[in-house]
Amino acid sequence: MRPVCRRWFLSVPIVLVLAHSPTVMAGKIDAAAARTSPCGLSPSDWCPGPSADPRGRHPNERSCRADPRCVGMPYRGESVIACLPDGRGFWSNCPAVGCLSSGR
Repeated sequence: MRPVCRRWFLSVPIVLVLAHSPTVMAGKIDAAAARTSPCGLSPSDWCPGPSADPRGRHPNERSCRADPRCVGMPYRGESVIACLPDGRGFWSNCPAVGCLSSGR
């Protein structure tokens, strides 16, 4: 019978702690990332417009689309297919994540 390596027994608790750490810390990391990550990377984001732009005050995409002086802020997150512009400053298959003046 071979002797048991003592280093293996010492490394097991360390491996278990390191393997468990991401699951314990995930909530704290996600919350911190949410505060520091740029707006517009999630399809559910609604980003504030520049402070000088009155169109940035629209509360959602529906009211932004209804205002002919507005265009949408583009969704910047990952998508399986490319966002298709609808010719009016929005996209037919991607959400707008904010509202801006169209400059018209």
